[in-house]
Amino acid sequence: MEVKLEVWDSPNSAGVVIDAIRCMRLGLDHGLTGTLEGPASYFMKSPPVQYADDVAHDLVEEFIRRYGLTPAAPAEPPAPAAPLANGHEPAAGAPVATAPAEN
Repeated sequence: MEVKLEVWDSPNSAGVVIDAIRCMRLGLDHGLTGTLEGPASYFMKSPPVQYADDVAHDLVEEFIRRYGLTPAAPAEPPAPAAPLANGHEPAAGAPVATAPAEN
């Protein structure tokens, strides 16, 4: 995977964008949905909810304390693949075709 990040506003803004992405990742890892109001208010120019800078900073710090120091719930392991019709196990990661349901 290749990811490219380009900041047109100012070279100094790249760090702000990286911190916003880190908060977004914490939210995703913990199953959060919707706007992350504290981080959005602190990092974005036009957030959905605007807080004073010191309040927004405190909200970001609280967000990081709450979600950054606790590991996300582990994903459930994939179900074991059923043996193939010939009795062999499918190769790891190989798609397994299923028989159509009979009516």
